[in-house]
Amino acid sequence: MGTPPNPRGKRPFRPVRRRGTVWAIVFGSLLAVFLIGPVFVDAASLLWRESRGCHVWMVVDGDTVKMYCPTQGFVSGRLVGFDTPEMTARCPQELARAVAATYALRRHLWTAKEVTATPRGRDRYDRVLTLFAVDGEPIGRTLVEAGLARWYDGGLRKPWCG
Repeated sequence: MGTPPNPRGKRPFRPVRRRGTVWAIVFGSLLAVFLIGPVFVDAASLLWRESRGCHVWMVVDGDTVKMYCPTQGFVSGRLVGFDTPEMTARCPQELARAVAATYALRRHLWTAKEVTATPRGRDRYDRVLTLFAVDGEPIGRTLVEAGLARWYDGGLRKPWCG
């Protein structure tokens, strides 16, 4: 005979099935791991490497880091002697190079036995100008030889697009 009619005229409750929710959670989780995960590894790498001078705890881009300097506290540091593309890119090629330079600097930082970050004054953005070496090798030379940076000693910078 079936079910009796509902006296209120409403349909019985059925849970709403949403499509794609699982994929949204998976994609969101992967995005979070890709964007936030490296920052945690940057900070954790302080546990397994020696640092001289300032202690780098986060990579911002290929030539900018966040550091703790014993005499100045938490500061933003501009690595001197080379230039890498900016993450606020003007073209897709610059963005690709910027991401590659950032992750190359991270990789060198994560695998280093010793990092030397020596402060040398401040720039117009109030960042600490920093000489930076990984295992005794200047990081600028490493990034330039890999094609991820170019030498820079101040003044106008050449564009990365075109």
